[in-house]
Amino acid sequence: MTGYANMITRRVRVRFLLTACIGLLSLVVALLVGGPTASATPATPSATTEQAFVTMYGWWDNTPPSATIAYPVIHKTAGGTGTWADPITYASSTAETPAGTKIYVPRVQKYFIMEDDCSECDADWKGHGPDGGPNMWHFDLWLGGKGGSAISAIECEDALTNYNPDNTPKLESVLVNPPSNETVSSQPLFNTSNGNCYGGAKPIITVGQYKNSGTGQCLNDPGDKTTAGWTLQMAACDGSAGEQFIFDGTFLSVGKVANQSGAICAGSKSGAITFKACTGGPTQQWSANTNLTISDIQTGKLCFRASGSKVTAGKCSGGGTSVQWTFPTTVFTGPGAVVRAPKSSVPVAVH
Repeated sequence: MTGYANMITRRVRVRFLLTACIGLLSLVVALLVGGPTASATPATPSATTEQAFVTMYGWWDNTPPSATIAYPVIHKTAGGTGTWADPITYASSTAETPAGTKIYVPRVQKYFIMEDDCSECDADWKGHGPDGGPNMWHFDLWLGGKGGSAISAIECEDALTNYNPDNTPKLESVLVNPPSNETVSSQPLFNTSNGNCYGGAKPIITVGQYKNSGTGQCLNDPGDKTTAGWTLQMAACDGSAGEQFIFDGTFLSVGKVANQSGAICAGSKSGAITFKACTGGPTQQWSANTNLTISDIQTGKLCFRASGSKVTAGKCSGGGTSVQWTFPTTVFTGPGAVVRAPKSSVPVAVH
């Protein structure tokens, strides 16, 4: 704490001395020219329409789960109602939009303000990130969720994140530095009281085999168990019921979709992957990626990794084909699912 306090003090002192020097220089210039200097007024940025990848995040999948933000401007923590006066927090790269930049997203009819950091957005803007780039506009919008169902909130995030049929990010029009008179919807992105998602959006849910590119074997539920307490394994792909896994965009389950009563989900801090009651907690949050890996959402550093008859949550780097998977293409038509025409050998839609 002492070091941090000293760092802040030094920053303030430097800013004060710099301001004093500029003031003195201005006074000298004014005396030399015989009058006061005029202060420059910063130009108001012009509104532009950009084609951007719009994603969602909230309390339950923030890292760590919270409403903490990196660049508080008008909110101390992530929030807002979506009006011009009270825009909702969004995360991005400061190289893309500086903190405090407002945007308007027509699809959800709300204003947002840059107040948080997004590592994926930064990578998509500065180089070849997980979603594209360089110079790919990417805005991660705050959805909230505290006090509501973690699973329902995260499924809503998945439902509101759009992908093309080939699972590449779907770009949409976003106004950067918008005018103040755009239409605003009073409907929340996620209603914590009843679990409803904006516009009635539902996640895309798939079911089927997960085949490892290195071993040629599939994820397996030994004994086709539907109760908690077992460890995920690998086995020869035979199309049996023990190889049918359900994925809703974040949670991998068997037998039931994660938000259904009695559902069990894959979870791991590292090492063995076990199936327990679905809670929506950080260790149960997974992302099926366009590079064919399955990584944890909280750190992005742990991937499903196959070795013989075992599968663990291990390092993503250096894994080669042992961390790559062929994903299911059959769309689950159970409660809350959205039917989508299956595509051959492509990843499922992800958060």
